[in-house]
Amino acid sequence: MGYDTGDIIDERYKILSPIGKGGHGTVYRAMDLELQSQVAIKFLHADIAREPGFATRMQREARAMGQLSGTSAVQVFAFNKASGGGMYLVMEYLEGTDLGRHVQSYEEHGQFMPVRELQELLEPIATTLEAAHARGIIHRDLKLANIFVLRSAGRGRVRLLDFGLVKDMKMDPLTMQGMVAGSPAYIAPEAWLGKPDLIDHRIDVYSFGVVVFRLLAGQMPFDPKQTIDKLILQVTRAPRPSLHALRPDLPARIDEWVKKALAVAPNDRFQSVQSLWQALQGVLQS
Repeated sequence: MGYDTGDIIDERYKILSPIGKGGHGTVYRAMDLELQSQVAIKFLHADIAREPGFATRMQREARAMGQLSGTSAVQVFAFNKASGGGMYLVMEYLEGTDLGRHVQSYEEHGQFMPVRELQELLEPIATTLEAAHARGIIHRDLKLANIFVLRSAGRGRVRLLDFGLVKDMKMDPLTMQGMVAGSPAYIAPEAWLGKPDLIDHRIDVYSFGVVVFRLLAGQMPFDPKQTIDKLILQVTRAPRPSLHALRPDLPARIDEWVKKALAVAPNDRFQSVQSLWQALQGVLQS
């Protein structure tokens, strides 16, 4: 169900305005009447909320997010069931834009994002992912749209959004609402191949490599506009693209980094986000 401006949820949260819709629900800007502070509330789609065990899984994920306090993960304050039956998450309210729109501000003028700014924005994301993986938490939907660049850098310049809001990775990825439909070009080969026993934190390593490639190259490593069948073939079988060919100003060694960051086999890939990130720094500083 939808909400209108002025609606009050559970006698505490006053809806101020809609923010947007995603694969998992609708997000509103709201006022926490008890604390007199703005928050963001995501109301989850009814079909997702009705899935067996969903509430238990979401409660577990919300608790897991509490473990990431102090990182650049978006803060989750509460996970509740509204009096009308719908489930919702209360999160910190962010002002700014996502990383996709942010990088477009450069590309519209024929420029690449400066390497120094890329490092500034992604360093906290790498650190947050590493902290999450150490706690057994996998993001599973890492993409430019889920990295938010804040207008004010008072509490850090970026936030990582939507931790734990995708379905169980043991499911067929083609049936996972939002993840494949919204971001197929970021998905690791092992997810497409339907091998749940291979799916672990290294799917985030692959996706983070795609994020870096996209920011440095100004394009995705594999064309997201082609049919899903062709995209899957490229992701799971094709040679990794040459970033140096697209950016001759970058060291030639960047292509070896790409091959390892986007390796098809998880065991051939960087085994952690931190090792991927440190190797990238070594290349960019050479």
